[in-house]
Amino acid sequence: MTRRLTLMVAAVLVLGAVAPNICSAADPNLVGWWRLNDGSGDNAIDSSGNNLHGVLVDNPVWVTGVQGTALQFSGGNHVAVPGYEGILGTQSRTSAAWINVTKTSASIITWGPAGSGTKWIMRTHNGPASLRLECGRGNTYGTTDLADGEWHHVAVVLIDDGSPDVSELLLYVDGALDPIMDGGTPNQMDTSSGGEFRIAYDLNNTPRTYDGMIDDVRIYDRALSADEIQALMDDPGGTVTQALAPSPADGAIVESTWYNLSWTAGDLATSHLVYISDNLDDVSEGRVEPIPAAGTFAVIGFGKPFPEGLIPGTTYYWRVDGVNDAEADSPWKGSIWSFSVRPKTAWHPAPADGALFVDADTDLAWDPGVGAALHYVYFADNFQDVNSAEGSAFVLGTTYDPGPLETGKTYYWRVDSSDGLTTHRGKAWSFTATTPGGGLLGEYFNTMDPIGEPVLTRIDPIIDIDFGNASPEPNVVNADWFSVRWRGELQAAFSEVYTFYTRANDGSRLWIDEKLIVDKWAWVNTVVDTRGEPIELVAGKWYSIRMELFNEDGDSEAHLLWESASQPKAIIPSAAFSPPLRAGGPSPSNGATGVKMMPTLKWSPGIGAASHEVYFGTDADAVSSAVVTSPEHKSSPAIGSESYDPGKLTWHTTYYWRVDEVNAVSPDSPWTGRVWSFTTGDFLVVDNFEDYTDDDAANEAIWQSWIDGFGTAANGSQVGNLFPPYAEQTIVHGGRQSMPLSYDNTAGVANSQAELTLSYPRDWTEEGVSVLSLWFRGYPASVGSFTEGPVGTYTMTAAGSNIGGTADEFHFAYKTLTGPGSITARVDSIQNTHDQAKAGVMIRETLDPNSAHAFACITPVDGVGSRGRDTTGGGSFSTFQAGITAPHWVKLERDVAGNFTVSHSTNGSTWQPVELSAPTAIPMDATVYVGLALTSRNAAVTCEAKFSNVAITGNVGAQWTNQDIGILGNAAEPLYVAVTDGASASAVVAHDDASAATIDVWTEWVIDLTRFADQDVNLANIDKIAVGLGAQSGLVAPGGSGTLFIDDIRLLRPAEEPQP
Repeated sequence: MTRRLTLMVAAVLVLGAVAPNICSAADPNLVGWWRLNDGSGDNAIDSSGNNLHGVLVDNPVWVTGVQGTALQFSGGNHVAVPGYEGILGTQSRTSAAWINVTKTSASIITWGPAGSGTKWIMRTHNGPASLRLECGRGNTYGTTDLADGEWHHVAVVLIDDGSPDVSELLLYVDGALDPIMDGGTPNQMDTSSGGEFRIAYDLNNTPRTYDGMIDDVRIYDRALSADEIQALMDDPGGTVTQALAPSPADGAIVESTWYNLSWTAGDLATSHLVYISDNLDDVSEGRVEPIPAAGTFAVIGFGKPFPEGLIPGTTYYWRVDGVNDAEADSPWKGSIWSFSVRPKTAWHPAPADGALFVDADTDLAWDPGVGAALHYVYFADNFQDVNSAEGSAFVLGTTYDPGPLETGKTYYWRVDSSDGLTTHRGKAWSFTATTPGGGLLGEYFNTMDPIGEPVLTRIDPIIDIDFGNASPEPNVVNADWFSVRWRGELQAAFSEVYTFYTRANDGSRLWIDEKLIVDKWAWVNTVVDTRGEPIELVAGKWYSIRMELFNEDGDSEAHLLWESASQPKAIIPSAAFSPPLRAGGPSPSNGATGVKMMPTLKWSPGIGAASHEVYFGTDADAVSSAVVTSPEHKSSPAIGSESYDPGKLTWHTTYYWRVDEVNAVSPDSPWTGRVWSFTTGDFLVVDNFEDYTDDDAANEAIWQSWIDGFGTAANGSQVGNLFPPYAEQTIVHGGRQSMPLSYDNTAGVANSQAELTLSYPRDWTEEGVSVLSLWFRGYPASVGSFTEGPVGTYTMTAAGSNIGGTADEFHFAYKTLTGPGSITARVDSIQNTHDQAKAGVMIRETLDPNSAHAFACITPVDGVGSRGRDTTGGGSFSTFQAGITAPHWVKLERDVAGNFTVSHSTNGSTWQPVELSAPTAIPMDATVYVGLALTSRNAAVTCEAKFSNVAITGNVGAQWTNQDIGILGNAAEPLYVAVTDGASASAVVAHDDASAATIDVWTEWVIDLTRFADQDVNLANIDKIAVGLGAQSGLVAPGGSGTLFIDDIRLLRPAEEPQP
């Protein structure tokens, strides 16, 4: 026996003698595991085996959890782990827990001190309560609202790539990746010591607490895979059945031709079966003979299945199935992992083999083979010269400068490696130097949506543009309030799965091959990379591409990047683009369902087209192969007429269409289009609100079809937003738009309605329809109130997320104040709906949410505060003095120079300033609002506060007025639908719930058409439909205002009776 083999066998015997881990925490990378199944007592036991036992602080309550028990937290109680400071530096990690949360901005798992990039704060976002991770001056948050009263499994994963930042974090909700809503500032993460690990508490935020339940908290010092995250969710008690923590790590490169594979066992496994092969499918399907393993290791490269050793340059796939004959579910199939053996030849070329779009001034690089000391490089512009070449000069390093390259030319190269004894011939690789030209068609609009006619059209070579705060084209395109649409075609360099990223300010959208893969059409305050849905592309094939950008105000920029296994993340080069030669941008969108039965088909033209050929039918193959003499050929519109009316279509049928671009003077014409499809609905569309745009010059704005109360004194309605986008694009039920309908039945107005004149469908009896369906959503009724009783004592209730940031949400009872003055009050009590609920006295310039103001307040936990905003829409300043609770006096003074001073008192006679506060100059108009303010700091919960000893000095108005500020709420005006037939006969149906306008979730309202027919309306000839709120409903209308959203108005056939 050789010495090498003897040592290896000895190592195996030692490993075999190691006692198995009797802890259920099978993964040695599980640093801390607080199952919270203790059920009683003052400790949270750590089940990881690392003795990181937690201490319950301020008596959180043991309750029933996801499995076993959990802890319920409120008001700042939490779990601390004395002496443990979490995972530090840039190390990969995973934090996970089950949560049932009732508020926004709730801390789940935290550690690390305050600073830029130095902490790990896993919490819910400020609103909605989605999953958020912040590191200090950097954060990222997801999409799913977690504050719904249900249990959710949440996890955050960090992969250490040397300089990780928050934009690279992965957020999981209920076992699935949660789409990132905002990436925040992409600060690098380097977690520091100095902040103790806590559950349900964050000391860095004055503090930030948690309301709700938490169960099964885990910390790993590695990045869990998606499968492992799913496994945590699927078995909340913590039983892990799969083998974990492979060595070598998944995707690793190993140097040796033998290896001691190892893993950690699942909780129930007593032995294992190891499947390994260089064929992925064979491992996946178990078509190789498994290696039995009594422990958690298997040596390969000696004996079966590789008696001659592992082969350099080969990738191996392996899986470990857990076995326990006493368990009915055994064996448990493991995940498939892989590793590669470093080859003896040069490998991993850069540029990658077959790469396109390579810069003409580039150096060649490669990874050395095992034992390589010298390299011989062969380079030419034809394959044969490189493949047959011999005797090159040697290169000591792993780079080579080929000199200047000719654009558009393909080059070949080969690297032979010598280990001093043998020269190992390398593979001949190729790449193509980037070609000139390319780019995308950029269309610039002076609107927030890229619709109508662009004011500027040009070819932009790449999307890597920083406009700053200037116009993209001065005196042509606005500096603010503009949008851009780039469109054309994209060629992939490799047949691989690609990930695209937009980096934009403000909103961006991206379509590849007519598929929407990035949808971040919203204002952003920081520029980050938004990761698109991965898409598989084929090398050399051209795909349609469209990117859109809007800028509201301030700086604007747009960047488009791609990434694949062979393509490092980078800006997409010009040569990968082509301006649009083929028709694109189909409407209805490709694959759309529920399309109306009388649609108008529209598209965007190719830049070389003089006319179009339109093909249409129900047979995809026939449309694909059709020519102008085929029956599928329908129309030949000229350029400028990019639309086709197919007439009335069939109920619930899929149609296919194609548009070829034609120009008789071009030898490349026609440019054959892609076959698109859509499916009509199993309903008649009255209005789905998808066809409206912001192009009021073309009569396409929503308020130009739905006629509101503008200019009509007796109608208090307003359709659409005041500024583009006119239709609602965030609060939608189906598609991408809904109709905002504002109503104001005050000041003598009793009714608000909007009315649509129908072109189709007017016959509400065709296709056997019998019911009208529409979806609506409102805002909840205000919970704000202000009453006096007994005399001199005031009770106020309020919701609201906060008074702070750039806009406020609170209830305000006020009078007017002109010139200097002051307000004093004793805050007798404030309900603890949040540690930072706030009650106090305020002077405010306007009643707008973003108004400048000064505020002296008391909180339930955080003491007395001096807060304010010194400019409209600016950020807020804040200073708190701890240790003070209600009852307590607060005073706010405004002097003639506009300086505001906050002070507080225990008795109303001896006053002192709030610590660290000072008189602050806040410019305001002479006449302002002065009064009492309350915010719940938890928008879902009503807070109550009591005030007494209220005194206001100065030139003050006589009457108190109170209202919500910044809180969207609806008055309970009755909702109705009215229809009018061609003979002007009308009928009205009111919603059964007189408070329907206050329902704040999408709700379907189904109306039997007989309710209109019974009022003598001719259903076969309906001329108009109206949606309204108020007296016309026939119900008592108390008067009030609000906003309702309407979507998906349809006519349906009767529901099928359930089969017995």
